[in-house]
Amino acid sequence: MSDYTLEPVGFIRSTVKGREDAPRQGPEGAPDAWLEIEPRFAEALLGIEVGHELIVITWLHEAKRDVLKGHLRNDESRPLTGSPRRPLTCATEPARAASGDGAQD
Repeated sequence: MSDYTLEPVGFIRSTVKGREDAPRQGPEGAPDAWLEIEPRFAEALLGIEVGHELIVITWLHEAKRDVLKGHLRNDESRPLTGSPRRPLTCATEPARAASGDGAQD
């Protein structure tokens, strides 16, 4: 098996500071979040303007890497897809460009 290295180009920020503060699903009261791009990658955003739709690939740094299967809220018929305990190591999220000046709009 090949080894891979992941290098973050930015970090997602929000008022959520821990799992205990997070809703189980976004529609259950999740606060707004923003993506802070590392300055050395800012040039890669050339052409991205306010309102542009983006797909953000996120690395779920607290995911359990030894769990291969799970179920949502103890329901064996529904896969575990929207929980911080999900066995996924990455996810995709739709996003909209809000600003490029570091503001949290």
